[in-house]
Amino acid sequence: MSVTGEMLRVLRHDLHKIHIVGASPHKKSLLNETARKADSTAAWISRNSFKEEFEEEIYRKSLIFRKHGFKKPRYIVSQNRYEVATLFKESNAFKLHEAILSSKLLNLYCEARNFPYTSLKYHILLACALSYNYINGYELKDLYLCENLKPKSAFQIIYKDDITEWTILPHHHDNLSRVHPKFYTTWERRTKPSIGGDVRELNGFLSCIGSWSTALATIEDFFDMIKMLKN
Repeated sequence: MSVTGEMLRVLRHDLHKIHIVGASPHKKSLLNETARKADSTAAWISRNSFKEEFEEEIYRKSLIFRKHGFKKPRYIVSQNRYEVATLFKESNAFKLHEAILSSKLLNLYCEARNFPYTSLKYHILLACALSYNYINGYELKDLYLCENLKPKSAFQIIYKDDITEWTILPHHHDNLSRVHPKFYTTWERRTKPSIGGDVRELNGFLSCIGSWSTALATIEDFFDMIKMLKN
C-alpha cells in the first residue's frame, strides 16, 4: 500500500469510537505494524493524565468550557451527526486530513472514555503525524514540535488556526522543543514564547497538562471561547 493509502487508513482508524455504521473494530482497522505503533504512541502520550472511571458518554470533557453555560457536546453532535459521518467518506487522504484539522465537531469526542479529557480529533492527527515520520525512518526521540515551519508533508501537521500551524518534524529549527511524552515538558522547554506566551491563562493551563490531545483541544477551546465572548 502507498504511503498516502496508509495515511488514509490511519485517519479513519477510530470510526468505531464515534459510532459510525460499518466501522471496523479497532484490531482490524490498522493492519500495518508501523501504523499500529504510531497509534499506540499517540494514545500513550494522550492517556497520561485525568484518568476517571469508565464513562458511558463518548463526548470529551473540556477544561475550558466546564465552568461556562455553553451547550453540551451531546446536543451539538446530535444536531450535526450526519456531518461527522460524511466527513469520513472522503477518500482523498489529503482532503480528509484538512477536514479533520478544521473540524469543530470532531473535537467534541473523547479518544478514550476512561480518559474523557482526551480529544479524538487530536489523537487522530497525532497518530497520522507519528505514522508518517515512523514510515520515513524516524523514532519518537528524533521528533520536534515546530511552529510555522513548512513540513515535508501535510500529514505532519497536528494543529492549525488562523495564525499558527504546528507540525511534528524530525529536526529542530529554533522552534519549540523535542517531543516529550508529557506535553508540559515540551511546552516548558520551547525555545521561544508561542501562542501561550501572551495569554497568561492559557499558558498556565498548558504548563500543567501532560496529555498531548488534551492540550491541543484546550488551545482550540480557549480561542473558541474568546471568539464566543466577543460576539
